Amino acid sequence: MPRYRGEQTAPRGIGLPTVIALVLASLLVGCAIGHFLLGGIAGGLSGMAPGQKTSLAEGELDDVVATYTLDGKSYELTYRDAIMESGSLDSVKKSDGTYRVPSAESVLAVARSKVITAEAERQGVTVSDEDVDAYAEATFGTTDLSTIATGYGMEQDAAGVLLREAALMSRLRDHVLSEGVGEEPQPPAEPELGEEVTMLPEYASYIIGLAGDEWDAEADTWASSDGPFATSLADYEITSDGATYEAAQQAYYTAYQQHVARQADYSAQWTDYVNGLLANSAITISSLSL
Repeated sequence: MPRYRGEQTAPRGIGLPTVIALVLASLLVGCAIGHFLLGGIAGGLSGMAPGQKTSLAEGELDDVVATYTLDGKSYELTYRDAIMESGSLDSVKKSDGTYRVPSAESVLAVARSKVITAEAERQGVTVSDEDVDAYAEATFGTTDLSTIATGYGMEQDAAGVLLREAALMSRLRDHVLSEGVGEEPQPPAEPELGEEVTMLPEYASYIIGLAGDEWDAEADTWASSDGPFATSLADYEITSDGATYEAAQQAYYTAYQQHVARQADYSAQWTDYVNGLLANSAITISSLSL
């Protein structure tokens, strides 16, 4: 029997360090937010001069490495910002006490995400500490920031910033997209031994609940023979009084496929939105080593 749960395809990344892709995982399976979402998105990029700078002294960490504009307002990104959103200062510190300069690609990824969070703030979209905790719990199964930061080799303050950005981007996505994907359908409960082919009312209720408007309650049958559920369940006997576990499983597969399709459409809408947002922004990066 084919597996349906958890088999959606994740979106493309942009060469970002794996830790950021994981930290900014989406609430939706198959639709990541933040840095990881931006696969294939073009953004303005200028001012790059590869090979001109490879090391940073301690006093240069708070120098501006990039600027980005949104709706006519300019923002600045420091070397420290770019480094810490890719891991930690210790991870790029060299034996001579200097720090490796972040690549242009990683700086661009951070700047793109900052554009999105800046847009959220411009639209008045905010998240509370409770919202961030809820996001962390849903994504990592814990709200303990120290545990999350340690698990991904990040400094705790930086991990906190990333979690808040991720929660904010998720809230922006829900704000700008009119329709969500709904709850993921759950499989039917397995029958008692010996009742695998028994017509049971609980399976009829389960199927009718998934089918929604496709079921004509007054006629006690399908409202139309060409709907997705009617088509996939054409070989099964179903009434409001009973249906088999096998029929319920088939209804689950149909509902899950529809859910995946909605996720794909939702992801495409969000990507189009971010594409448009980045197309109207400009990112300038200082001389970096690629």
